[in-house]
Amino acid sequence: MKGYGLVSKEFDECLRSIVMMDYGLILISHATDKVFKDEAGNEYNKIVPTLDKRANNIVARMADIIGYSRIVTDKDGNNLTKLFMRGTPRYEAGSRFKYTPDYIDFSYDNLVSAISDAIDKQAQEDGKEFFTDKKNNLYEDTTKDLNFDELMKGCNDLIKEMIDNNSDEVFKEFYQPRIVQITDRYLGRGQKMSQCSREQVEALSLIYDDLLLLSKETKSE
Repeated sequence: MKGYGLVSKEFDECLRSIVMMDYGLILISHATDKVFKDEAGNEYNKIVPTLDKRANNIVARMADIIGYSRIVTDKDGNNLTKLFMRGTPRYEAGSRFKYTPDYIDFSYDNLVSAISDAIDKQAQEDGKEFFTDKKNNLYEDTTKDLNFDELMKGCNDLIKEMIDNNSDEVFKEFYQPRIVQITDRYLGRGQKMSQCSREQVEALSLIYDDLLLLSKETKSE
């Protein structure tokens, strides 16, 4: 049980760290039709996320909106994708916004509009001094500052340093598997750093950072 607690704590802290940096967080899960029992012992079916219950409890506490999306056929036989934002005994959904509609035609623009309208209505009720139109944009393209040739040289220099400063046995048994893990993580399994294209400069930058950490960590051992 202690292991489950540690995993839950790590998952919770990671998600909260993203939110605390002012990023919007969207989590997507498959859905499953699950059997439950009510207080009288009667069984009933409900559509819920496929997340493990521990992870689902963490996500549900953080979520402003829990939406359930499915295709609905209208009276003319057209298939429309709806996003349901109010829960029912049949499926799990919900919203912290008082005036969120029960459902919308599912699109990004419709979702933004529904949330905006709900906030405006709440502001009229509670007072606009409790609300703000200020927006944060945390995305910044930093790839323009990365030098592909310098990064490639830096990666090769770090690997050469590991080879030169260690015996063949230590390099092959300790360093080499970890270097492969790093390149697999950012380039894909079986891909080599030498095959990196200039369009992958951001991945190369991440490889360099991990190689540098590997070098520093093992030097102190």
